[in-house]
Amino acid sequence: MTSQTIAGPAAFDAAAGRLRRARELATAIRPLYVLAVLLVVQWVAVLALALTVRHNGWLYYAGGDQLWHYSGAYLLAHGHLPPAYVGYGWSLMLLPLSWFAGPNLVSALPAIVLLNTLILLPLALLCVYGIASRFAGRVFGYFAALSWIVLPYLGILFVEPGYHQKYTELTLPQLLGLTSVPDFPATVALLVSAYLCLRALDSPGWQAAATAGLAAGWSIAIKPSNSIFLVAPALLFVVERRRALLLFAAGLAPALLVLALWKYRGLGELAAAPAERVRLAAGIDSLLHRIHSPSLNSWAHLQQVLDALREHFWASRVMEWLPVAGCVALLARTRRAFLLVASWFVVFLLAKGTYIPASVEDASFFRILMPAFPAYLLLASAVILLVPGVRPRPEPRPFGLDRRKLTLALAASVAAFAVLPLGVIAAVPRLHDGAREAVRVGDSLVPVSSSIGLRASTQGDTVQLRWRARPAGAASVFYRVLRKSGAGDGAACPGRLRNASDSCQLFMDEVGSSRTTSFGDRPGSGTWTYRVGVAANWLDDPKLGDVYVVSEPISVTVP
Repeated sequence: MTSQTIAGPAAFDAAAGRLRRARELATAIRPLYVLAVLLVVQWVAVLALALTVRHNGWLYYAGGDQLWHYSGAYLLAHGHLPPAYVGYGWSLMLLPLSWFAGPNLVSALPAIVLLNTLILLPLALLCVYGIASRFAGRVFGYFAALSWIVLPYLGILFVEPGYHQKYTELTLPQLLGLTSVPDFPATVALLVSAYLCLRALDSPGWQAAATAGLAAGWSIAIKPSNSIFLVAPALLFVVERRRALLLFAAGLAPALLVLALWKYRGLGELAAAPAERVRLAAGIDSLLHRIHSPSLNSWAHLQQVLDALREHFWASRVMEWLPVAGCVALLARTRRAFLLVASWFVVFLLAKGTYIPASVEDASFFRILMPAFPAYLLLASAVILLVPGVRPRPEPRPFGLDRRKLTLALAASVAAFAVLPLGVIAAVPRLHDGAREAVRVGDSLVPVSSSIGLRASTQGDTVQLRWRARPAGAASVFYRVLRKSGAGDGAACPGRLRNASDSCQLFMDEVGSSRTTSFGDRPGSGTWTYRVGVAANWLDDPKLGDVYVVSEPISVTVP
């Protein structure tokens, strides 16, 4: 036998010994200390990203339906039930902020970003650790939590140069909570539900399963399309503990009932959407129609997505291989993890990966698939379980609250996330304002504000417009001037279905933009109606961005 033959196994044994000692050291440290260090690392990484990517104050790129949600919060705070084209959960969470920030979403961005990064992002980290440790032990939980922090930034190394800006500036800020898109808090709610589902399998009481249903319901209240997540806990409980399925359903029921009430009062029916862009927020029956509608979903589109990933990421094959290998690892090592995590990822991939507007080219694919990212992360982390000799060692002691504290937490959660929403949505009058409180500008619902104070005067054939400055503080804003011929308010309000809330569309042409509080226009002789919209975007470019709030109309006659 040669010396090399002897040295090989000896080297492996030495490495294995070092790994065992490292594991013993890691398990000897209290999880609180390790997670505190990981949390600091996470905050430092997010702060570094926030300072380095392009942004406009607190305003980063956001490509979702956040204006619908914030406008809904503002209207609810002022006693009006908005048209319910999106879920109600994020609007209710933002309602207290809208009292202080006012009608402009930009003014509320600092509080929203701090809520996401200081509360929801750490909660997501703890849930990732809790899920991973419950089916493979404390060390694996640390590894998954570290992967949760590192994996989004590793994408920067794997992306091709031509796609670098879209990944770092369009994708990462939304994924890490630097924006106001509702997809992020909805994803965190799914993580909470997934952790509590695993805990419910080992808990003799009813509290964990009911709280898991409540958390899943709140995610659906924010983004109703997340109802497809229910496939995962249903499969888990049917196979592992059927009694918990009824408790989960009991916790889920309040959110679904309030969502039905929200849709019926705001729209006059249980599920509808005015445009494909916001159809993701429709109810579950509309969602099933989407999945089977050839105009919205296509198996060929999933192949196009995979081709685009291969074009823009040089490690795309690894990205595709990781969840497959993770499914194999979980199937071989721990059945309950496979049932929950694999089904979670697969159902979102099939439902939203085939959704035609989900494009890699404009980075919307990553936002739409955000609820599946935790499942992808857990599957990718599980690949390590394929290493020979590595065996899952579930955490023997439950991580989190005891049964009594969980009961108190559940009671408080029911009050905050079920009783209070039901009371607000049932009591607040529908928006019947004829475009005086809010209008739809393009695909977004925005408040109408008298504080802009638009005034108009004529000097010969020139209309001189002036208004008060409306600085948002959190970002630089500019103003868009809108115009229509004739008198009136420029809005059209369709008929109300079953006395539902008004959904008035603004039909006015944009004639220019200004960073100052005045604008001169020469429209020609006749009567003209003007509005001014306060707009902003992450690049502070007057040619881009959405209108966040619009002024009341004013008419003027040019001789």
